[in-house]
Amino acid sequence: MGGMLLVPAVVKGQETPATGIAAEDTRQEEVAADPFAAGGGASSGVPGIPAERAGRVRVPLRLRLETWEAPALEVARRLDHLTDSGKVAELRDECLAGTGGVRLVHSPATALDAATRMLAEQITEMIYPTEYEPPELPPASIATKDAQPANDQWQRWLEAAGKHAVPTSFETRNTGETLEAVAQAVEIEEKTWDVALQFEVVQQAGMASHGADDLLIQMPVFNSFRTGGLVRLAEGEWRLLSALEAPRGTDGKPTGKTWLTLVRVDRVR
Repeated sequence: MGGMLLVPAVVKGQETPATGIAAEDTRQEEVAADPFAAGGGASSGVPGIPAERAGRVRVPLRLRLETWEAPALEVARRLDHLTDSGKVAELRDECLAGTGGVRLVHSPATALDAATRMLAEQITEMIYPTEYEPPELPPASIATKDAQPANDQWQRWLEAAGKHAVPTSFETRNTGETLEAVAQAVEIEEKTWDVALQFEVVQQAGMASHGADDLLIQMPVFNSFRTGGLVRLAEGEWRLLSALEAPRGTDGKPTGKTWLTLVRVDRVR
């Protein structure tokens, strides 16, 4: 009752600040009509390259996030001990070693330059019905006692079709991962960065029935996982970004699991 349209992952860079960060470049540059014109390309959705960028130093960085699923009770025990980056690194090493009940859920990474907004996303468009026409019963003349054996299968099909509502309107929802970030150097702390980031995951958890079971009216159930904000990160050190309950399924029951998200920024040269 729904469809899927796969859209390739895209990564975009733009000289504009994210919320809470003042980037060095704040002026929007108009994209040239000629994709081969000096100063930047002009393909759809790709921002132009500001002319002044060539005269500025841009520190190349790499931002990484990891989301681990672990038993909620064990996570609660360990949170009191995650007092510094070293303890967080030890916890991650345990996760990488394959500790029982722990699994890696998400591990996005993106390259970014200082004071430059980056967007990376992987999207699957889920098409689902939102409106239905009521079912129609088969013609009474067909459902007679005199039906021949050869017509029995056709009659059963018509009777079943009369129970099914027909979808007439549809909507689309994007599912997948989206990572957006901008980093700015901290002047008073060496090798330290203020990073404004937003990480979001939208997934289809399943289908939920509405109305009588015979009507077969089902709607998708989506769950969303979001984490981010403005954090200060030391180069090369993992930091705990969030610890949230794992998304629930269509039954709405707690999973007893927690999603731990770690974040790290590295200078690549």
